[in-house]
Amino acid sequence: MATLPSSSPSPTGSPPPGEPAGARPHGLPDRGVPVERVLAELAGLCADDHDYRDGTVFNSICSTPLPVAEQVFAAHQQSNMGDNRIFPSLPRAEAEVTAMLADLMDGPGAAGVATSGGTEANLLAVLAALRHHRARFGAGAPARVLMGDSAHFSFDKIAALLAVEVVRVPSDERLRVDTGRLLPLVTPETALVVATAGSSESGAVDDVPAIAAHASALGVPVHVDAATGGFLVPFARELGDDLPAIGFGVDGVSSITLDPHKYGGAPIPAGHVLFRDPGAPDALRTSSHYRGTLDHHALLGTRPGGALLATWAALRAQGRNGYRASVAGLWERRALLVRLLTEAGFEVAPRPELTVVTVRHPSPEKLVDALEERGLIASVARRLGLLRLVVHWHQSERQLRGLVAALAEVDGGRP
Repeated sequence: MATLPSSSPSPTGSPPPGEPAGARPHGLPDRGVPVERVLAELAGLCADDHDYRDGTVFNSICSTPLPVAEQVFAAHQQSNMGDNRIFPSLPRAEAEVTAMLADLMDGPGAAGVATSGGTEANLLAVLAALRHHRARFGAGAPARVLMGDSAHFSFDKIAALLAVEVVRVPSDERLRVDTGRLLPLVTPETALVVATAGSSESGAVDDVPAIAAHASALGVPVHVDAATGGFLVPFARELGDDLPAIGFGVDGVSSITLDPHKYGGAPIPAGHVLFRDPGAPDALRTSSHYRGTLDHHALLGTRPGGALLATWAALRAQGRNGYRASVAGLWERRALLVRLLTEAGFEVAPRPELTVVTVRHPSPEKLVDALEERGLIASVARRLGLLRLVVHWHQSERQLRGLVAALAEVDGGRP
């Protein structure tokens, strides 16, 4: 079982506190190090890392990619999405991945841009909305972006980069955005409203249909951040779950973020942003300086084409039936975890909607610290004060039982 390191390197690259200078090499060596030694050093460097499959990871929405995705990713490490002349497969793959994801989101004909993940996808959606807003109201018009306080913290980064004012609205008792507070704030001059389809903190799914109906009546676009729930909600609905629709089948939804490297089985980095209007990505265009090289629509230029090809392979290999079966298995694990926690005397609240299970506890930080001493990784949703556990396909029934047993053991010792 993996254990956590006692300290982490500082951002400057200097030795961690307490580690003597020179304890590990810093700087480029004068002469190349023999490969065998490099690999041995690398093994030491990674000795404290966890493997999703070792039964210790209960905090991550990411997991080990599907085997076919790992194989494709490894075989196409040189592929560069920034150079379509050398790799003409990549724009074709991007178009096909866009078509498959658009089909998943009930939006045939939607446009899409492959990204490094949800943060870049959200950034592009806000940027497109901002440029549309400026075209309507002028460059100096205030651009407000409304969302729940459960929206991902990537929007805090976006607000620091773009000339937008992010307004966060409190959540309801189920940790979704309180639509009673959100909707009155929407005006025709609002630049964008963001709905979260699976918050990373609690898995809560906002009422996308209600938000989109109100905003669209005022001519305001709605972006759905489905980085967490994009590969969960559609299939859970097919399995009979009472979850709101989140895709382009909802009138008023203008753009959607998806993260295939979460529950899509793709390797990191693999994100995507979809736009209902096929012409919307034109607002993101940056002209290339080179004849024959396609203009860019993403934030990044040079980027790993292997991740895109692996995403293509994962989507093709899984298909709807494969993802539906995966979600059914996740829901079984979730039900088991909730039952085990309840039987052990823990309060699961609120009722989980997706794969994040939150637990009310007087000292969630102490629980997590005690688990980490045992090599188990959980997390605390700090803003909510809740113990946060994430169900994923890398976990077995035995591992979930072991987690709850460890929780009960460490909780039994609290004062």
